[in-house]
Amino acid sequence: MKTLANKDGLLVRGVESVDIPILARWMSDLRVMEYYVVHPRSVSEEEVRGQFLSKGRDQARDRSTGRFYEYRACIAEAEGRPVAFVQYHTLRYADSELFGYPSGRRTYVVDLFIGNPELWGKGLGTRIIDLTRDYLCKARRATRVVANPRADNSRSIRAFEKARFRKVRLLRVNEKIPWDSWLMEYP
Repeated sequence: MKTLANKDGLLVRGVESVDIPILARWMSDLRVMEYYVVHPRSVSEEEVRGQFLSKGRDQARDRSTGRFYEYRACIAEAEGRPVAFVQYHTLRYADSELFGYPSGRRTYVVDLFIGNPELWGKGLGTRIIDLTRDYLCKARRATRVVANPRADNSRSIRAFEKARFRKVRLLRVNEKIPWDSWLMEYP
């Protein structure tokens, strides 16, 4: 398993086949998915495998343009134990219109969820965001890292703010996003 970033007992690495059962369990937990998907539901391991392992390790195809963009699905581990799902990608064409940034290889979008509700509210999300942001800025040479947490997800917004992201503007529900969300950016 390839480690992308590692610091103080926390690491971020690419999703592997061994992660599929735990991802399916996390993604079937309605509490975990409440702010992450439009209609939380139970998902099968096969669905998770198709969603995160079939895209390839480093890229996916943009449905709106057919172009490839850099994409990575990751697992965050704390003290050797999987604790969160993290994904990042370069800004897709549709996202560039929505966010108001030019599309390009130096702006990255990141999002995550912590899979075990017992770990919420302990600063773990901020540490994962810090580690992922630093990796993107150093190893991937990102000039900007953005996120768009749901506007009603105060826990996620606080984690991004503690990780030095700032609110840019409120994105209202539209045909591209299913809920109001905050566009947040670093630096």
